[in-house]
Amino acid sequence: MKFPLTANELTNEVYISADKYPEIGDLRIRQLIKILSNVSDELIIEGVINVFEGDQRILTKTLDQEFAGQILREIKPKTQVALETILKRILSNWDKSVEEIPFWLKENYGAEACKNTFEMISNNDVLTKIEKEQLETIKWWMEIK
Repeated sequence: MKFPLTANELTNEVYISADKYPEIGDLRIRQLIKILSNVSDELIIEGVINVFEGDQRILTKTLDQEFAGQILREIKPKTQVALETILKRILSNWDKSVEEIPFWLKENYGAEACKNTFEMISNNDVLTKIEKEQLETIKWWMEIK
């Protein structure tokens, strides 16, 4: 396993962990999570968001995102990147069954800020139909009416 020095390296480590899952289960992702304590939050977030945003790995999309979600759940990285920016990047490709994204968003930004941002982007008509559905699912996970 390579110690990730860039967001792309972290993304690749998540992908390798998913590819090796049939052989070794979640051992590799658990090992990766342990070494990520020495990696900056911003690098972790960018690497994880790359996984949620990526649409090239159709066959492993859910597992890729589950592993990225495990990283969010275990490490709880913090960011100052605007919530709207993150949502724009992940909404079109996020797998609705990966609950860690909504929980991490709520923990990082707070429920009220999430609710306000959701209302703002919903009212701007900048979202596609799929993105609107995804946003509704995030709101459901967060228990935001």
